[in-house]
Amino acid sequence: MNPRGVIFTDLDGTLVDFHTYLPSPPAVALLHQLDAAQILVIPVSSKTSAEVRPLMKELELSGPAVLEGGPVIVREDGSESVTGPCRADLVDVLHQLQDRGWGVRGMSEMSVGEVMELTGLGDAAARRAMTRSASEPFMMADNPSPPGTAGIEEVIAELGASLARGGRFWHLLGRGMDKAAGVCSVLAMIHTGDRFGTAAIGDAWNDLPMLEEVEIGVLLGDAVEPEALPPGVTRLERTGPPGFIDAVGRILGRWNAVIPG
Repeated sequence: MNPRGVIFTDLDGTLVDFHTYLPSPPAVALLHQLDAAQILVIPVSSKTSAEVRPLMKELELSGPAVLEGGPVIVREDGSESVTGPCRADLVDVLHQLQDRGWGVRGMSEMSVGEVMELTGLGDAAARRAMTRSASEPFMMADNPSPPGTAGIEEVIAELGASLARGGRFWHLLGRGMDKAAGVCSVLAMIHTGDRFGTAAIGDAWNDLPMLEEVEIGVLLGDAVEPEALPPGVTRLERTGPPGFIDAVGRILGRWNAVIPG
């Protein structure tokens, strides 16, 4: 695999709509144009393999992909690797947080109906979202924003795990696991062509490490506080597929790249 450039992209709120979970026809057309220009588009998502594989097939993305927020890597041949503790170990961390008085409720403790209500997914899609290997999404009482999470983040670190904040859920991951770690794992597998470089697009807090890891990072929308925006990361107004299209245009401009229309 020797692409001329690599664009890592979040899914919900970026390549696909945050509420409908669907891409737009113009975004799909753009993916085809990028493929023709030998620019590799790699999903980096907190979604599970069961969720993302059908979507990748629909979008004609052959891989690789970074899933569950970093620890699960899908290779181009379809095989998967998992880094860090399994979900059961992370559920144990969640229970220890509860024992210490933190008001957290993990996805593993929720019914399918609860996940459907929280996400807007249908029954089958909610079940796919609940099928996890190395992450435990959870809801936090009153959904506090940083610095309100500083205390729990320290406790989670003491327990050997790490905390990530997504668009809907908080996520327990293994120590040192985030989207940047997943990006690094993928980059170690591929050789980027000399003409272009690496870029990433996201819309939420757990995308920030990924945006810092690449040469060009683009954050969509205004959900992330201005003070949290890493230096060098560009913020664009629109989210979802329109924002993805805007971000790709910005990236191609930086690369002085022209793709077939």
